[in-house]
This record gives sequence, structure tokens and C-alpha cells, in this order.
Amino acid sequence: MPPRIRIEDRGPVRVLTIDNEGKRNALDFRALDELGDACAGAARDRVRCVVLRGAGEEAFSSGFDLAELDLLSPRGERPDEAVERAAEALEAVPCPTVAYLNGGAFGGGFELAATCDLRVAREDVLLGMPPAKLGVVYPEGGLRRFLALVGSARTRELFFAGRPIRAEVALAWGLVNRLVQAEGAEAAALALAEEIALNAPLAVQGMKRILRLLEGTHVRGLAPDERSEIGDLRRRAFESDDLREGRLAFQERRPPRFAGR
Repeated sequence: MPPRIRIEDRGPVRVLTIDNEGKRNALDFRALDELGDACAGAARDRVRCVVLRGAGEEAFSSGFDLAELDLLSPRGERPDEAVERAAEALEAVPCPTVAYLNGGAFGGGFELAATCDLRVAREDVLLGMPPAKLGVVYPEGGLRRFLALVGSARTRELFFAGRPIRAEVALAWGLVNRLVQAEGAEAAALALAEEIALNAPLAVQGMKRILRLLEGTHVRGLAPDERSEIGDLRRRAFESDDLREGRLAFQERRPPRFAGR
């Protein structure tokens, strides 16, 4: 069985490719497990920079595969827990990480891109967070990442409206660092990674760690009753008729008819 995450070293830069092109690089439990292992390997091998991209030229990642949404992983994880574990592994990579958005990024795929330190996007891509259109309450880890990246108002718009945004809007919001034309886009992403890799590793890694710490200082920890409430809200949505309707509408390519139950 071919790997879901392809690993390629280009000098001191390691390229990780989400390889599920037939499903627009949708994430599944195997891909997320492999991504976690690949991130641990990057830390162990002391690479200077990591680039995360999707296979082909159509999509970075369309998000978690809906065909596995009702399943548990071999570890007993729900899909959101598997995405969160992969995002945490990506955060833990000590060297800088660059997401090359070679195509659209949605849902969990968008979160992985947002978890990277930097994002280079083709100027024709769309980015979106559709959980409200499917009846899903997104987990707190992902919401916190977007809060840290673009602030409260824009995070609310992304998640409440569920409307994809164009690359130029993402640039204006600070969701991406730079836009590049489709021709030469991959070269631009790799050039940035190579530029980073030329700098002193201890200095770059030290600043990455400090920035991560500073980003988290304004977010207080959740009290036990707040965590319980979040769990109840997510469980209620996950067991709802609305979630089943959202998935069916997506598969049938029609507007959903939500009943609020």
C-alpha cells in the first residue's frame, strides 16, 4: 500500500506531500498517523526546514475524508482527535514549517496549513472552513489556532459563514504570507524554505519556540467545567440529525435543510 505522506529531502529542506490525489488529498486516519510520524522524523533528523504540500496541482487538502467521519481510528480516536494529534505533531517540529498551498485547503487540511509557521499560496486558491455547513462543532484546538493567526472577528467569519475565501483575502487577513502565480509557485515556496535553512539553526529554532510561547500567553487555560461543556456541545452536534443531513447534502451536491436537532 503506497504511503499517504511522501517524504523527500532537498538538501536541508524536507518536503512532506499529502498523497491522496484521487480524493483531492483528503485526510484519513492513515494519512494523519503518517504525518505525525513524519514530523517526529523531521525533528529526529534535524532538518532545517519542512515544507508541507498536497500532491498534484489541484488541492492542498480537501479536509477529512467524509467516508471515515463515523469511524474510529485503530487508536480509538475520533476524526477530530486524529487531526488534533497531527497538528500538535506539526507544531512540535523544532525547525520552521512552510505550507505550500498548491491548491484549495478546507477543514482539517486548512487547519494543518494554519499550524505551519508560514504559508505560501498560489494566487488562484480557495480556503475555507465548512464545519457549520456540515453540522460539526469544530474542536477548540483548531479554533485557538485561527484565533492566534487572524483574531476573533475573522475567525468568527470563517467558521460561522463557512464561506470559502479567495487567496487575496487570505493575504489581507494574514492567513498567508505571500501569493505567487501558478507558474513558479512551487519554486517560490522552496526558495523561502531554502532561505530559512541557510540561517543558524539554533537561532531560528529558538525564536520559533519563543514565538509559540508568546502566542499562547494571552489564552487562559480552560476550567474543568468549561472543558466539559465544550465536550457536550461537540457530542450533541456529532450525534445530531443536522450532521447526517449536512453530509447527505454534501454528497448530493445540494443545499442542506437543517432542522436544529
